[in-house]
Amino acid sequence: MRILTKAEACRELSVSLSTLDRRIASGDVRTRREPLGRRHRVYVMLDDDLPGAFETPQSELAVVLERLRGLEAQVAFLQDQLDLEQERNSELIDQLKATQERSGVRWRFWERIVG
Repeated sequence: MRILTKAEACRELSVSLSTLDRRIASGDVRTRREPLGRRHRVYVMLDDDLPGAFETPQSELAVVLERLRGLEAQVAFLQDQLDLEQERNSELIDQLKATQERSGVRWRFWERIVG
């Protein structure tokens, strides 16, 4: 059995302090409190045979994976929209150039932007 400070436990278990606090509150992690003035210092008690990190419950992992898939789909959708807008802008620039050439007017501003 090893006794660590919360900061040490966070580093060793590769979790944030808020995650460690949730695990402590739910009883997944054993702690020991020692008086420190008017407050207490909390120490985390870890078994030596435990691997370095908490095992993520399957339900929590499933939620994370589903959220990841949703974000990937959203990124793909936004990338498609961006590609369509870039194509549309390119067509509009070509139309503007053609209109300028027909009228004999050339705007230097557009030449600098689109070449």
